[in-house]
Amino acid sequence: MIYPENLELLIEYLAEVPGISERAAERAVLLLSRLPEERRRQVINAFRELEQVTPCKECGLPAAGELCRVCSDPERSRTTICVVEQPRDAISIEKLGEYKGLYHVLGGVISPLEGIGPEDLNVKSLFERIKRLGVKEVIIALNPTVEGEATAKFLVDRLQKLGVKVFRIGYGIPYGGTIDNADELTLKRAFEDKKLIAGGR
Repeated sequence: MIYPENLELLIEYLAEVPGISERAAERAVLLLSRLPEERRRQVINAFRELEQVTPCKECGLPAAGELCRVCSDPERSRTTICVVEQPRDAISIEKLGEYKGLYHVLGGVISPLEGIGPEDLNVKSLFERIKRLGVKEVIIALNPTVEGEATAKFLVDRLQKLGVKVFRIGYGIPYGGTIDNADELTLKRAFEDKKLIAGGR
């Protein structure tokens, strides 16, 4: 490329992000380089503060301290936990503005082909939270893929023993689709159509 070395490095890093092509990364970096000085300073400071962002010690969502905004919000219900694969799935659900419970990020799904088992996910901490908080309902909001379904079944089998109601979000999301790519209306309907699959009556 003909760009300065620091720009080329930024483009290279951005292009490694899933879903971002090299061309899209190039456009983003060039746009950032043309921002007004004050706005550019704000962006640079935001990148510097990334060092302070770590997974929430409770749920796994990104947090600037020990707890994320959801876990530290006293208005959120402590009796319901929504289980998601990645933080971006929780963010998609939050945009609906209707769910008022807590989240739990697994950090992936069970995938024997990739050597990922339950012990590689944030499963143990989920069960510990359910017991400690006295959770009554668990909503499984995993992507409708082979791996997502296998992970959901694994969770349901164990959640039943804890005596909680277990819901699975509806199938407005097509099989093989992903939560973070679903439009808001589809996701809203999937959440409204969640099914009780274990516990309760």
